[in-house]
Amino acid sequence: MDNAGKEREAVQLMAEAEKRVKASHSFLRGLFGGNTKIEEACEMYTRAANMFKMAKNWSAAGNAFCQAAKLHMQLQSKHDSATSFVDAGNAYKKADPQGKVYNRSQAPHHHRGDL
Repeated sequence: MDNAGKEREAVQLMAEAEKRVKASHSFLRGLFGGNTKIEEACEMYTRAANMFKMAKNWSAAGNAFCQAAKLHMQLQSKHDSATSFVDAGNAYKKADPQGKVYNRSQAPHHHRGDL
């Protein structure tokens, strides 16, 4: 699969993950298994991020990892959230080695209260 194909698949995964997140917020879904949809969305965002990495689209990979990290925080999974934020930072670092896009020094402040 070429880079364009990988990016197309990643975009599709992102769209499907977004649908899962929206579906998890419905009233009945929230009562009966909303977390399952969020967990599936986390996996989809992470898969999309890895597809973007293979296509060398580092900014999109960073954005997908950030989406996964935010959902991990919703699920109270601090370790997975932190790991996804680190992966996002690494992707952003490759997108912009000078650090203009993402200030990596701010990342520890997200979890300082958890330590």
